[in-house]
Amino acid sequence: METQYWATKPIEEIAKTVEEKFDGYRKWLTDSGYRERIISTYNMFYGINEDGTLHLEKNDKNVSKINVNHFKSLVRRLHILVTENKLAFSARSKNSDSKSSIESDLARGIVEYYNDEKSMNSTLSESVLGALLMFEYYVYAPWDYTEGFELGVDGGEVIKSGDQKFVTLSPFDVAKNTVSRDNPWYVVREKVNKFNLAAQYPEFEVEIIAESLPVDTDGLMEYENVHSDDDSDYVYKFTLYHERTPSLPTGRQTEVCAGQVLADSELKYDKIPVFRISAGDMLQTVFKDSPAAEIVPLQEALNLLMSGTVTNNLNNAVQLLWSADPNLTTRKLSDGQTLVTSSTPPQALNLTGSAAENFKMIDLIKGDQQLLSGVSDVARGNPNASLKSGTSLAIILAQAIQYVSELQKNYAALASDISSCLVDNIKKFQTEEMTAYIVGASKKGTIKRFKAADLMDVQRITCSLGNPLMQSLAGRQETMQNWMQYGVMKDPKQILNFLSTGNLDAQIESDFSDALLIADENEMLRKGEKPIALVTDIHEEHIVKHNKLNSEKDIRENPTVGGNLNEHIQDHIDLMQTMDPVLAAAIRGQPLPPPQPVIDPNQPNPTIEGARMPDVPQGTPEQMADGYNEQLAEMPQEQVTEEQF
Repeated sequence: METQYWATKPIEEIAKTVEEKFDGYRKWLTDSGYRERIISTYNMFYGINEDGTLHLEKNDKNVSKINVNHFKSLVRRLHILVTENKLAFSARSKNSDSKSSIESDLARGIVEYYNDEKSMNSTLSESVLGALLMFEYYVYAPWDYTEGFELGVDGGEVIKSGDQKFVTLSPFDVAKNTVSRDNPWYVVREKVNKFNLAAQYPEFEVEIIAESLPVDTDGLMEYENVHSDDDSDYVYKFTLYHERTPSLPTGRQTEVCAGQVLADSELKYDKIPVFRISAGDMLQTVFKDSPAAEIVPLQEALNLLMSGTVTNNLNNAVQLLWSADPNLTTRKLSDGQTLVTSSTPPQALNLTGSAAENFKMIDLIKGDQQLLSGVSDVARGNPNASLKSGTSLAIILAQAIQYVSELQKNYAALASDISSCLVDNIKKFQTEEMTAYIVGASKKGTIKRFKAADLMDVQRITCSLGNPLMQSLAGRQETMQNWMQYGVMKDPKQILNFLSTGNLDAQIESDFSDALLIADENEMLRKGEKPIALVTDIHEEHIVKHNKLNSEKDIRENPTVGGNLNEHIQDHIDLMQTMDPVLAAAIRGQPLPPPQPVIDPNQPNPTIEGARMPDVPQGTPEQMADGYNEQLAEMPQEQVTEEQF
């Protein structure tokens, strides 16, 4: 019986222990049947044969085996349902002051830059497909010291700044605790170039170069009969990550290759940089589940039925004749026809005909596959003709998404975890100034230089997914029409952008800038400073949000601060009262006021009992203007001169 926790073993023993831990996990995968279940789903999706190759099966030349892969189509649709919604990132900071808001906006821009330009988005998308096919999948996000830009050369070794790394790993490459869902440790297996690794660790060059890849019989495809010249260039590197626990207060991070400990230290990360995504859990076990598993048997049956039907047609494609006359003769005619002579009419033998039940069963299986997968006709791009409105299509699509809602929720959580890991890694490991192409909400990009200190107040990145209604053009059109009625969207450029992308970021960017300005001014007022009010400010918003400071006791009891606050509010009131109405309408996005009528002094207006009658307002309907003028003409009037008026 072990008396020492395996993860606390000394450096002389930990290499062997880590490799044994990984081998024990692979044995557990096989003994539990989990490996076989994963491989059956994976092989069905990619059409891999029982011998682990992609060769066409030719067991019997009289039998034609075909694979009509509806299973692959349905899984692809499930993948699209989960990942087609745009990821919307937001940063949460420790404080709510304007400086923290600026850091949060910078962090969001950095995450979006890595998502679009550094393969984070494709990594997340691949992980969802992996979770559907293999029940669980992993994203490995360590800080890679071999990437980034060059800082200098030390003893012939190039020193680089480092950069974030994203790698997807299957369940066969990440060993974990198999007893409880709590995972205090992971062992990550990576296939790396042995010569590059030896250059990084020259003290272990001989051992690393002598190592080779073992024959992998526990992976997805069997490689006993498949060899490549490149196999000799690669080895497996194992990395142990252990959380900070009572038994390991500082955690542990150990790299092992060829039975040697390449590096051993306390855990360098705030959290283990290994993140798992699954489509669902099997209750009371550590096993994961996936909707794809339910339709594998149906696909196997469909392949057999289709193979039998096709084989029957191919083997009996030439039509045969039968007649009771033993003297039946046939003779080829010159025009390519055949003359058949018989005392009784010959009959055609229809050997290609298959039972009607075959086709009914094929249709039944395809329907059951779609039903069990939760993928509707709308999600497959073939909606019922009765569904015409965008709202109806969106509702049906939303119902399909509900079936994979747990996977979609896990997808958003995975994006949040990886984004937070990215920001934490930059804060912890990046010592030099970095450069990123930050794209703002209005899609206008700028080159931004930043340091780790610029992100210190950012605590976590959260991610949310878009509304299914916005994923179809019909849904966006109907939503846009409703919003236009209430004045939410007015700018034609914003309308076109929304119809094309379903993105409202450009609409809210100016609102965010105004809110940031007001928050910055409130900070100045709290410090006793008085901000400058401009005529182009949105005075109503400034007055309301500045006035909230009057609810704070410290400000009410401080004559200097309170005086500056009220004076600043009065400045906004004065500017609002004297503001040009045309400028006010332009800033608020309202129609410009009609021009004031110009009075011609040489054309005095008629007056009634000394009061001058007004002109008809510009834009008045013609019939109303004529009626007004007719009534005015019938009234007794007296003409007055300009001096009298």
